Amino acid sequence: MDTRLLFQNISQKMRADFDVSAQIKHSSSKGTVRENILRDFLAEGRLPTKYGLGSGEIVGRVRDTSRQCDVVVYDKLNGVTLLYDESVQVFPIDCVYGIIEVKSSLSKTEFLDALEKIKAFKGMAPHGTVSQSIMGGFTMTHPRPQPFGMVFAYSLSSNSLDSLVDNLREWEAETPANLWPNYVCVLEAGVIYHHGKPFETCLDSNQITKSTWPLALQHKEDSLFQFYCALHDMCARMQLGPVELRHYYDPALQIGEYIVYGRGVEGQELVSGKETGRTIRITESTIAKVVSWCATNGTSMKYGDVLKKQFGLLPLGMENTAMLNREVFLYNPDNLPGIHEIGTTAINNTEQEPTLNSVFSSSLANVIELVINGQLYVIAMNGFTNADYEKV
Repeated sequence: MDTRLLFQNISQKMRADFDVSAQIKHSSSKGTVRENILRDFLAEGRLPTKYGLGSGEIVGRVRDTSRQCDVVVYDKLNGVTLLYDESVQVFPIDCVYGIIEVKSSLSKTEFLDALEKIKAFKGMAPHGTVSQSIMGGFTMTHPRPQPFGMVFAYSLSSNSLDSLVDNLREWEAETPANLWPNYVCVLEAGVIYHHGKPFETCLDSNQITKSTWPLALQHKEDSLFQFYCALHDMCARMQLGPVELRHYYDPALQIGEYIVYGRGVEGQELVSGKETGRTIRITESTIAKVVSWCATNGTSMKYGDVLKKQFGLLPLGMENTAMLNREVFLYNPDNLPGIHEIGTTAINNTEQEPTLNSVFSSSLANVIELVINGQLYVIAMNGFTNADYEKV
């Protein structure tokens, strides 16, 4: 069998189905039909059953959500949908291989719209490593694969593949390489993807760097086959690992350039000791102040040593826990004492009648613990004011 001829015929059928959809007057319905044409093509046994095809939104481990995604390729066997409807689904990003943005006509405006969707989606992807159990009771650890973003269009729009490459280069000049698209296909016209060293094809997200550049190839009637091969092969090389749903119960926050997690990052606004019902959170400038002070004045220490500074000893039952060896930074610019160091002398020397709150607030008993960009900080709260928080 001539597989190239086979896919050329399939491409012609997709083109005919696309032309039929032009009779639909409602633009939203027309777009849905055209997305379904591509989704049906992929669903007809062309991807292994482990790969599911959906559409909708993707939620990240940081409290963020993607824009509406036309086609979502996800792990159908080990993944989950947080919300499922026949027309729209919500996926945790842990189980998503990538997205495909579908365009009827790929003008510069539509191309940039697709690129921005891919940029936002890729920016949500978690990093780090994935651990998987293998035979013999061993565990294999590898870098977490980064998801792909593709653009599929049925036609050009009074432009050319070369002009799209120029648009892409201009956009990429202002965008980090980890957020660039992996592949662009225009049916029966050609494809665009990145190249590196001579004869090096860079499809996977970890292969695309600032040293790679986009190139257009006019595959014409073979464009669909090339697109299909790229999609299949990218998926086959990705091992997503298990979905860790605990990250979605109480997700971290993106505050400026910082990803912050912890119970002290948000709270209720208090006026005259009463809650107003408004949520406040720590500001980016305050986080920057903490990080900068620790980088300049602080030294990392074990979490167990921080507890000893706070209380004079380790809490009962924690002596052998792994948490005690975690590396932390202690933010304590006022050199506050631990609760065990205050003593009755310090209380008796105060000019005003001391209260339990006043004693605790001026010691290392009054702290919050925040994970900032993956690093744990124990932050003394003495001296924090309303200016350190902002209304959400």
